[in-house]
Amino acid sequence: MAIELTRQQQAVVDNRGGDLLVSAAAGSGKTRVLVERLMQRIEQGEDVDRFLVITFTNAAAAELRDRIAAAIHARLAQRPNDRHLRRNATLVYQAQICTIDAFCLDFLRQWGHLAGLDPDFRLCDQGTGEELRREALEEVLEGRYANIADDPGFQALADSMAGDRDDQTLESVILDIHAKVQSQASPLDWLMERKADFDLSGETAPEDTPWGKLLLSDARELAQYWAHTLQGVLQELEEDPILWNNYGGTLGTTIYGLERVREAQGWDELAQALQQVAFERPKAKRGDCDEALKERAKGLRESCKKQLEKLKQRFQVTGAEAMEDLRAIAPAMTALLDVVAEFDQAFVALKGRHRLIDFADGEHLTAALLTDGEGNPSPLALEWRKRYVEIMVDEYQDTNGVQNAIFDALSQGDNLFLVGDVKQSIYRFRLADPTIFLDKYRRFAPWEEAKKGRGRTIPLSANFRSRPEVLDSTNFVFRNVMTQSVGELDYDENQALRHGRQDLQPDAQYATELCCVDLFQLPDQEDKVNKDLVQARLVARRMKELLASGLPIGDRPMRPDDMVILLRSPGSTLRWYAAALDEAGIPWSAEGGREFFGTTEISVAISLLQVVDNPRQDVPLLSVLRSPVFAFSPDRLAQLRAGCSGCVYEAVEAGAQREEADCVAFLALLGELRALAAEESSHKLLWYIYQRTDLPAIFAAMPQGGARRANLMALYEEARRFESGGHKGLMAFLIHLTRLAENGLSVPVEGESVGGVRILSIHRSKGLEFPVVFLCGLEHQFNTEDTRSTILFHPDLGLGPKRVDRQRMLRYSTIARDGVALRLSQQLIAEEMRLLYVAMTRAEHKLILFTSVNGKNLKLDKLAAQAQCPPPPRQVAGASCMAEWVLTPALCREDSQPLWDELGLQRPCSAPQQGYRWDVKLLTPTQEDGARVGPLEMGGEVEQGVELPAGWQDALTWTYPHQVSAQMPSKLTATQLKGRDKDAEAAQDGVEFAPAKPTVTLRRPVFQGQRPLTPAQQGTALHMVMQYLNFDRTGSLEEVQEEIARLVAMQFITPQQGEAVDPGRVLAFFRSPLGQRLVASPQMEREFKFSMLVPAADYYPNAEAGEEVLLQGVVDCWFVEEDGTVTVLDFKTDRVSEATVEQRAKEYHPQLEAYSRALSQALERPVGRCTLWFFSLGEEISWKIK
Repeated sequence: MAIELTRQQQAVVDNRGGDLLVSAAAGSGKTRVLVERLMQRIEQGEDVDRFLVITFTNAAAAELRDRIAAAIHARLAQRPNDRHLRRNATLVYQAQICTIDAFCLDFLRQWGHLAGLDPDFRLCDQGTGEELRREALEEVLEGRYANIADDPGFQALADSMAGDRDDQTLESVILDIHAKVQSQASPLDWLMERKADFDLSGETAPEDTPWGKLLLSDARELAQYWAHTLQGVLQELEEDPILWNNYGGTLGTTIYGLERVREAQGWDELAQALQQVAFERPKAKRGDCDEALKERAKGLRESCKKQLEKLKQRFQVTGAEAMEDLRAIAPAMTALLDVVAEFDQAFVALKGRHRLIDFADGEHLTAALLTDGEGNPSPLALEWRKRYVEIMVDEYQDTNGVQNAIFDALSQGDNLFLVGDVKQSIYRFRLADPTIFLDKYRRFAPWEEAKKGRGRTIPLSANFRSRPEVLDSTNFVFRNVMTQSVGELDYDENQALRHGRQDLQPDAQYATELCCVDLFQLPDQEDKVNKDLVQARLVARRMKELLASGLPIGDRPMRPDDMVILLRSPGSTLRWYAAALDEAGIPWSAEGGREFFGTTEISVAISLLQVVDNPRQDVPLLSVLRSPVFAFSPDRLAQLRAGCSGCVYEAVEAGAQREEADCVAFLALLGELRALAAEESSHKLLWYIYQRTDLPAIFAAMPQGGARRANLMALYEEARRFESGGHKGLMAFLIHLTRLAENGLSVPVEGESVGGVRILSIHRSKGLEFPVVFLCGLEHQFNTEDTRSTILFHPDLGLGPKRVDRQRMLRYSTIARDGVALRLSQQLIAEEMRLLYVAMTRAEHKLILFTSVNGKNLKLDKLAAQAQCPPPPRQVAGASCMAEWVLTPALCREDSQPLWDELGLQRPCSAPQQGYRWDVKLLTPTQEDGARVGPLEMGGEVEQGVELPAGWQDALTWTYPHQVSAQMPSKLTATQLKGRDKDAEAAQDGVEFAPAKPTVTLRRPVFQGQRPLTPAQQGTALHMVMQYLNFDRTGSLEEVQEEIARLVAMQFITPQQGEAVDPGRVLAFFRSPLGQRLVASPQMEREFKFSMLVPAADYYPNAEAGEEVLLQGVVDCWFVEEDGTVTVLDFKTDRVSEATVEQRAKEYHPQLEAYSRALSQALERPVGRCTLWFFSLGEEISWKIK
């Protein structure tokens, strides 16, 4: 059957004459063209078993084999007499379509004896490998310590890394480095080559080392970026006389200093230039100016200052001191490399004694047999390569150095077919090296221009998965942020996604959504409001809206299982999304939602295996008997034990001798299973247990039954996998499981759909597609753990250690560590960017992005100050979370106006190629969104079938008649009446709507510097100034500043609070008509506290008659007007805009009306007006009291 291919796809199928690299974008049909290319070769007379097809998972290999077989049978149906096709229909099941690990194991079965490998070798499982690894490490360290007196290098290593009580730090460093060098074609050669890094005999300055060169280059690039950026701002300021006067001089001085840094040559020269970069205080000339430009200039200047301060820390040592640090650590690092090499040899030898190899051994032994000492193909490789017409490698972007060496050795120089997408290379933590793909991508010529015998590349950019809205949004983001200097690849037209599905036309209801959750009004994390839970509840709310709208997915309305929530690292956040979905009544499933060995179903299954192996184990036997499978009640077990003094098994035997039916049935089944265990493999035994006991069905009927059943199937697959490596026996399998559990290792579980929303990590979602994708938690900070290890590691730059001064008990960084950390950070940014690409391209119909803003880390106003499209690469590289990559260009879109309205600023620029419209929203959480997760409600019908004595039913179902009053608080604060949506002040009062359990919050002390004030704390500082300010000294800015200084000096407020208060905003109030009336008033009072009893029904509609509550509050200020009426004044520090201030004021009506009620009773005079003053706008909102 003919399949219509695009021009690029057809070129992939047809192209011959050289190695071919296919850069296949997400959803571009790469598997389809791989199969078509293979089928074309088969139809041209080749046999399928003459192709080596490598994939990177067993599931992918099985799927690819099935697709090739289906393609062969489809053609055979058209040509049933074609003998060649019939032959290949059989050969396809013998062809090498497998993972690289499977290929290596098969190769070593045939040729491993040439490398000294035992012909009867087995694959080492995780638990055994961990045990042998520890044994080999202990052996090596014991030998080193035995001869430490004659080994000054190891002495230095032990001093620099060994702890006071044990060698745990040293051991973890050795194991970490050993694991990471496994991606090298020859780990031992790499270790020996890295020793040369610390041979500093010919190097006299940091710029002579690879680390120093990198650090100097980075510093110059940073200086150049900021000089260019500030110069651009300076040109904009020329149009505004006020801003030019205030900022022109200081920016010019800073730019001059940055230019000197950029021109500096050596280490000491650059360090000196950095110290001379000045940030003079801006002038304070007042007048009308461009507020947006002012904020932009101020924000950029502060960002530049912070980054330069951080850079100065890196250059605080002189060149001579930096080189001295390197020489001091050189003996320890050389010894460390020797110890890692020795450990590698000991580990390999120990595995050899047990006739074991692991996957890394398989790859290295295969590479060693296929190459000579110089990396050239060996005679065996030259012979072996004749077997293959073509070597086809899928997911090539995820290969490493040793795997690539195998492919090159087997290649004839023009028969490599490599397929991948470097934008989806997200497994660097598994030692994948995307630079291998990138190197070929840059070296190979475009396919139209490539000469015969030379490598060529073909891009596949047409996407057949997603709607145009999804593709357009992805292109918009990555055209602006992905460059070679940041993302390791330019996102040009060859990389951009093109719409390939003509049946999907643009439709506004599928517009990409960018939902920004405004955390400004919520209490801080320290006050126990979980920001992830807030976002999760808003996600669940949006899901319910979409389900109610019946969004079409194909020819049907959307269902819960059409949606997926993608998270960077579910970890601890998974529970909040699960709780929010449960609250909304939306079914969900998640892979890895529970710890495998701690689940009930796995505990029961393993306990049953333990009892089959040895029934005289009380704890496993009790677990089995009490399980839902056999359902022995506690009373029944107590009855059995009361009649027997032996173990539990003897008690059950005694019950069987008394012909008690439950004991007889259990022992009969146990005897049957024990007899089977002596003859059958563990996985067959386990499957028989599942069939005889209905264990999967029993647990599938429980809550989260799909996940429970998937866990039991995973245990069966683990047994089958364990025995496929040559292991035998039930006891061996139980020992294997024990080792996995003790070492914190888990068993891979394939997710099982339960008809609901799926919650996945981005890594787990790769290769999958979903109709609607919620990409959440974009504000979460990147994980920089790899840059904080004791000793850093990089395959090109080697080791990055700290220097340890044992005499002064100090550790401090070295230029080697700083250089390695810098490169690791650059690679981290590139990897995180590719993760964002993978996540966005999972969506078929609709993409919804969720991020929280205005919390501790991600400030909308700071992003707005740097908004430009495209942002400079240096700005992109400085991002701390994915949200910055989305928001920075998105703020330049016309549809981002809701965000600018909230900021009260004008959008400074307009992005090119905006494409289809986005739906950009700023979501304001309610108080309920921030509430704690309550205990699960126990519901359901009462079990029938038990007849109770007369009167018992009423007694057992009696409820307290005054339950409403019992649950109603006895005290209510006025701030709690604020619309019950947002209440920034409620946290300060510490009173909740319902009684809560007491909590103790231990806060980390601040030993150095000061933690920045949160928005809530800044608001408190402003309230305190208004409380203690002398109103008679508020006529000018200088007087207000002097008053704030007085309050600091008298310790009414702290210096940090004084700096946080903007005197201009205070002055604006006193210059307003409201402020003038307050100062002129004959009577006023600040911080007026009140307590009064009021009918509970006024605030709680369900309250019983006669119930009262104590209403308490503190009025910011009240004063008497000229007509004798009282005005209630409340100061608000909320961040509002002209568009939202009226709505915000309405939320405060109940609070101020409670103030009015209290004041009218306390003062015995009428309250005529309630007034709110919003400092952020310098505006009052007032209304009369009727």
